[in-house]
Amino acid sequence: MDMEAVRREFWRLDRSGGALRTDRITTREDILARWHWRLEGTLAAAGKDPRNSGVGRHGNDISGKGEVIPWDDIVQPLEKRFRYAPMPMEWFDNDIARAVLFPMDPDHLLLESLIARHLAGYSGRPSPRELFDWLTLGMTDDRQRGLMAEMLTTVREHDYPQFRRKDAISAWHIARAVHDCGLERGALSRWLNQFAVRPDGWVGVVPGGEE
Repeated sequence: MDMEAVRREFWRLDRSGGALRTDRITTREDILARWHWRLEGTLAAAGKDPRNSGVGRHGNDISGKGEVIPWDDIVQPLEKRFRYAPMPMEWFDNDIARAVLFPMDPDHLLLESLIARHLAGYSGRPSPRELFDWLTLGMTDDRQRGLMAEMLTTVREHDYPQFRRKDAISAWHIARAVHDCGLERGALSRWLNQFAVRPDGWVGVVPGGEE
């Protein structure tokens, strides 16, 4: 972990009001900096002093004063633990992300299983075919987005690759659904970002700059 990079990113977030940077794929340092920035704001909004929790600008990680405790990736990798969005959709407009590896399963058995596990009890939950259409054709209203968000938020990490292996669903389809729902689930963003490729001619922005 490059703690100086964490500190630079924290102060960039502070200057920009938390605006995302799109000049490169999200790094570990970016994720840790955003966690500090968000938690500091959350505690302050709740009337609590962030200094008592050792987070944000007064904590050791950002202030550089005192001992910095390394993140324990053995317990849970940092990229999976914290919330952040996947790269913009333009980064998934490539052959690898758009690849459909298998023909459509007419019974959509994987989606049927996910609906049973993660949307049981929800009124208006989709049929497997409807969920497939939401993923591949796009969603049209907030009800669909709400149900999709619930499923993608609770689906287990080892199921992510199964979308590509069990049905005609690409990483691009999943990335679009994640962005359409506004999800920031670390493990899912980490999985998706392995398919992200910087587009030709891409001009990324770094709101707040680096001072």
